[in-house]
Amino acid sequence: MMSQLKRPSPIRHVVHVAIAAALLVVARPAMAQSDEGIVLGAVAPSVVVTNGAGKTVTVTPTLGRPMLIEFWATWCEFCERLEPTMKTVYGKYGSKVQFAAIAVNVNQSPSRVAKHVKDRSLLYPVYYDGSGKATQAYEVAATSFVVIIDKNGKVAYTGVGDKQDLDAAIRRVL
Repeated sequence: MMSQLKRPSPIRHVVHVAIAAALLVVARPAMAQSDEGIVLGAVAPSVVVTNGAGKTVTVTPTLGRPMLIEFWATWCEFCERLEPTMKTVYGKYGSKVQFAAIAVNVNQSPSRVAKHVKDRSLLYPVYYDGSGKATQAYEVAATSFVVIIDKNGKVAYTGVGDKQDLDAAIRRVL
């Protein structure tokens, strides 16, 4: 008698996808310029996300002012190691550059993101991409993905991993 194959539960599927994404990041070295993600020179799209209060907001690059967007997750080790760099560049350039840290919706919840922000004393704006549309719009292939947008609203830098030189990337768009 043949046994029937069981379908994995949706939760197990999400966990497997998250593990696969993490392995993808681990399998390749950190890059200064990512081969994946939104194309350099593309017009940066506006995206709809939720803020810490659960309100829907639109994150839009402002013409005339550069912007840094990080796509991250509470469970991402690379994001955790990139966090001190994010804090440093926010402290140094926060008055000249818009910042948005967008939490991806894989194995997270708004409450988990809010707790992480509070526990880590993150001062830059943090949002949650519950629909996954922001992640799609920027063609995010892995967490710790950073996009820097120039004053004209065009993508000037993309990178992934914990060893990104964000200070140099920001200086190039100022």
